[in-house]
Amino acid sequence: MMRRLIGILVVVLMIVAVGPASAGKIGFVDAERAVMQVQEGQAKVKQLEAWAEPQQQKVEAAAARVAEIRQEINRQRSVGSPETLDRLGRNELDARRLFEDAKRNFERDLSTKQDEFFAEVAVKVGRVASDYGKANGYDAIMVLKAQPIIYISDEANLTDLVIKLYNQRFPAK
Repeated sequence: MMRRLIGILVVVLMIVAVGPASAGKIGFVDAERAVMQVQEGQAKVKQLEAWAEPQQQKVEAAAARVAEIRQEINRQRSVGSPETLDRLGRNELDARRLFEDAKRNFERDLSTKQDEFFAEVAVKVGRVASDYGKANGYDAIMVLKAQPIIYISDEANLTDLVIKLYNQRFPAK
């Protein structure tokens, strides 16, 4: 049994020793960071923020309405009639539903807008990384956060280079 384990260990060590010598050139790009840091991506962030601000204010207004009604319920709890408390309870339930709907719609619309705003930039980042890889002898360029990686050298992380090349190729307007 021990002899078999040693044999397996020797084979594994041989594979590990030979692996780097025969491995191709591989690079990694943090695509999410690249999309957010290229000039065009930063412009898209500003557009998204401009769209999101009024939508977020609507959600906050709905939340404030729920809080107002809850405060009124607390004030009326000891002095209000049962009918008043019942009406306030229904109002609070309606306001909470409106708030939850507004929040859910905002989150869904925000996700859709993010996809819409950043999809084109992401495709261009991929194209720039791919073109760089082909021109510089890379066998593969992978998305950094999509792979469980224990170690990556600074030379293999091409994100900053891709951001620079992207901004040169697609300058912000």
